[in-house]
Amino acid sequence: MYIKKETFWFVGATILIAGLTYIMTSLLVYAKENRELHQKVDQLQQTLAHSTIELLHDTIRDTIPIVTQHVVTIDKTDYKKLEADRELLKDLNLKYSQIESEMRVLLANQGKVTLQASADSDSVLRYKDRWCEFEYLVKPRDLSYKMYDSLVTLVDREYKHKLLWWRWGTKGYWVTHVNFNPNAEIRYSRYIKVER
Repeated sequence: MYIKKETFWFVGATILIAGLTYIMTSLLVYAKENRELHQKVDQLQQTLAHSTIELLHDTIRDTIPIVTQHVVTIDKTDYKKLEADRELLKDLNLKYSQIESEMRVLLANQGKVTLQASADSDSVLRYKDRWCEFEYLVKPRDLSYKMYDSLVTLVDREYKHKLLWWRWGTKGYWVTHVNFNPNAEIRYSRYIKVER
């Protein structure tokens, strides 16, 4: 049986084109699935990082509470997708590219005070110290108050390498909040550093 040369080349070219088409289609499907899996892994890592940020409580000078935690470092694209408060940035007329870091802190003030009758009248009760002022008017049942707080935030770099007095490389960052009000407690804190 004799096969014409043109038919042989036509069949061979058709098989080659079909094989290449199959390989290219398979590669495109694989690349798309791989990209989707990488996005899911990145989202899970971000969720895990934010859900496991532990606050380390301590006290300095016998009464001043401090809170220390690890800084979350994320890429600028992840910040834009996951973390940025779009409405707040819009209200402040800021762009994502301008943000270097973001800090969120929740403070809770609590305590118990005894209101004293004022020298002017028994219907006015007052309390005042360095951190709060209360004035209660008994007759109209009005309570006026002012609360003060003082919070210092320090961000320090944790070095990757140390040799004698030389230090180099960055392993990560730690943020420390020092709250000088003894009646206040830091209940939530998150410091995000945006990498470029």
